[in-house]
Parts: sequence; C-alpha cells; structure tokens
Amino acid sequence: MTEEKKTGLPEEKNTGVLKGFRIQSLSLWLVAFTLIISVLIGIGIVQVMEDYYELAQRTREYVFAQEDARDLLFGSNYLTDQARLYAVTKDHVYAEAYFTEVHETRRRDLALEALEVHLRERNEDALNTSKEAMELSNALMVLEIHSMKLAALSAGEDMGSLAREIQDYQLTEEELSWTAQQQADASMELVFGEEYRTMKGQIEAKMSDVTRSVIEICERDQAESEGTMKNALIRQSIYTVLVVILVIFSYIMIAVLILRPIRIYVNCIKNNNFLEITGAYEFKYLAATYNNVYEMTMEQQNMLRKKAERDALTGLLNRQAFEQLKSQLRISSEPLAFLIIDVDVFKSINDNYGHDVGDQALIKVARLLDENFRKVDYVLRIGGDEFAVIMEKTGPDKKPIIRSKIEAINEILQHPEDEAVFPKYSVSVGIAFSEKGFYDDLFQQTDQALYHTKENGRCGYTFYDEL
Repeated sequence: MTEEKKTGLPEEKNTGVLKGFRIQSLSLWLVAFTLIISVLIGIGIVQVMEDYYELAQRTREYVFAQEDARDLLFGSNYLTDQARLYAVTKDHVYAEAYFTEVHETRRRDLALEALEVHLRERNEDALNTSKEAMELSNALMVLEIHSMKLAALSAGEDMGSLAREIQDYQLTEEELSWTAQQQADASMELVFGEEYRTMKGQIEAKMSDVTRSVIEICERDQAESEGTMKNALIRQSIYTVLVVILVIFSYIMIAVLILRPIRIYVNCIKNNNFLEITGAYEFKYLAATYNNVYEMTMEQQNMLRKKAERDALTGLLNRQAFEQLKSQLRISSEPLAFLIIDVDVFKSINDNYGHDVGDQALIKVARLLDENFRKVDYVLRIGGDEFAVIMEKTGPDKKPIIRSKIEAINEILQHPEDEAVFPKYSVSVGIAFSEKGFYDDLFQQTDQALYHTKENGRCGYTFYDEL
C-alpha cells in the first residue's frame, strides 16, 4: 500500500495537473467568481438606474416647487395691481377682479397647498417661509380692502354694489368725516405708501429665499447623485478588471468569449468615448447604462455651464461670459466692433414705476438687441442697466448698419404701445473698433464714447474714432 502511494504521486505530476488543483475544480472556482462578479455588476447597474430615477423625481418636485413659489408671488402681486388700479380709477372691474382672485382663482392658496406637498419632508424652513409670505399677503389684504372702502366713499359709490368684505369694513369716525379728496388721498397712501411697499418687499424677499433654497437643495442633490454615480462607475470598472483577470486565467481552458468586448470597453474608457454595444447580454446592459450615465453627466455639465454664463433676468450672456470672451478674443487676428449700451434714466424708471417695470424695461432692451444684431454677434448684460455687443469681423465700414440698428431700437423704446403703463425711455451707446482682437484699451475707449453720448443729450450713439 505504501509503495503504491509513492508511485502514484509521480504519475500525477507527469499528467501536468496543477499542484493542489484540478482543472475541473479550478474551472468551477473561476465560474463561481465570474457569477459573483456578474451579480455585483447587475446590482450596480440597477442601483445606478434607481439613483437616476430618484434624482429625476426630485428634480421634477423642485421644478414644481419653484413654479408654485412664483404663483404665490404672482397672486399677491395681482391683488396689489387690482387694488391700486381701483384706488386710481374707482372702476368696479378691478374690485371684482380682486375678489374673483381671492374667492375663485385662489392662486396664492393653491400654490401654498402645492408647496406643502413638495416641501413638507424635504425643506421645512422653505415651507415655513412660504407660509410667512402668505400671512404677509393676507395682512396686505386688510390694507387693500381699507383702501377700496375709502376709494368707494370718495367716489360716492353705492356700497351695495361692492363686495361684502368692502361693505363690512369699519372705518373710523375721523375717516368718515373726511372730505372726498382726503378719503381718495388716504386710499392711495394705503396701497402706495411706505408701509405697503415695505410689506411687499418682505413678501418678495421671502419668496426669493424660498426659490433660492429650493435651487440649492436641487443642486446639492444633483452633486450627491453625481458622486454616487461616479462611485458606481469606479466599482463597475473594478468589476470589469476582475472579469478581465478571470478571462486571462481561463483563456487556456475555454474559448475567448469576452476578451474582445473587454478590450473594446477598456479602450473606449481610456479614450473617453461611449462604450460599443457588443458582447454578452450583461456587457451590453453595462455599456448601455454607462452610455446613459455618461450622456446624462455631460448634459448636466453643459446645463450648469450655460446657467453660469447666462443672466437670470434677460437670458443674455452675463459678465462672466464677457470676461471669457475678452480672453478668447485677445488672440484673434480678426477686426471687431465693441458696443456698450446704457439704459437712460433707468433709476427714474425704477423710482416712478417700480422694480417690476424696471425689470421689464431691461428685458425689452435685451430682446431688441438680440433681435436687431446678428446671430453671430455676442449680446451681453454686463451690469445692472448696462449691456454690450461684440461684433466679430466688423470694421468702420459697417457704421451705417450699426447706426440703423441703434436708431431702430430707440425708435421702439421712444414709442411704447401703452405709455400709461410703460414709460418712454432710450439707450445711449458708445462704439469703438479694433483692427485685431479685443485689446486692453478697447473697453475704456468704448466707455469714453458712451460718456460723450450721455453728456450730449443721451438717446443716441458715439463712435470713438469720431471724437
């Protein structure tokens, strides 16, 4: 028995069997490892998809929350507009519209209810701020109804034709003893006075805080999701490397079934390209998921970059984009024209008509600039009421064209469709030309030309080379 065992060991060595392992056992271990890794890959893919759908759902909720915040503010502003219009005109239409909004349309109430659904669990502070804004808006209603009661008395209105809230509002003995003019003046003061404007400002500030808070949480969730997906991709890459190692070890025993797809995937990742949809089902699934995640990541990066380069109010390129353009154009060998456009007496528009009208004035200028200049020109908002245009491949021979564009814009601004609601205004423009790119002094030269325009009556333009 002992001799048989001794002679058996050399015979096994001669067969070429690996020490301590048989081919069948090794194959089973390799298959087992492969199955385990495949399961991990599948779990990772499912987890990435779940994370993606969860992020998409949260993003939709935040978008709805932003819309609801705007609706709440819009409803409050609508009530303000109707109350002010009634105080000024004494027209029943505005009082009826006011209470139709309060009792039927109910934009504020519906928006607050929707905000409670979207923010209750995710952002309690933003929800409380929205409720505070609603309370302030309700407090404004007291002033607005008070104003409408005084306005109705000053105009000798039949109280029976007005809303029950106006009829039931109790005026003081002193207010009842005032003259019609005093009552009319008091009505105007209630909805145009400092106290009213302060409360309106508080409402706008609170709703801005809500919107900003919602955006911050959305961006944070996106950043967290991006980190999760990056980790998932790292894990998938590790799993892929392990599969490659297993394929190398099993190459002698089995045909090369997955070596070519793995090599293709590795090359695609190294070259930062989409993965080719090839190989077994699991690898096709992996490639499709990777491509979807890769594409989504690129879209998110593009979206965030565009958001950072765009002005929130006008949609034009902003100051950050302007600084980048200047850097890029410094090395240009092409001529260009540079315009600085300033809205005339913009502070007066804000003071006399309110910031909403001021914002609309800026939006109108932005739209006219975008419509009148070429698609290849860069139209930017570089300050509060200051805009700029960069026209590449444009020299002094294009002065007549530039003149006609500016004159056309001022013609429209000087003749608004409804002067009672929207004021006349204009823009002043300074223009300078560069024979080669955006050199350092070009901005100062254009600014000097703009200053000359302002000093000589505004509503026009000045070419720096004509000074």
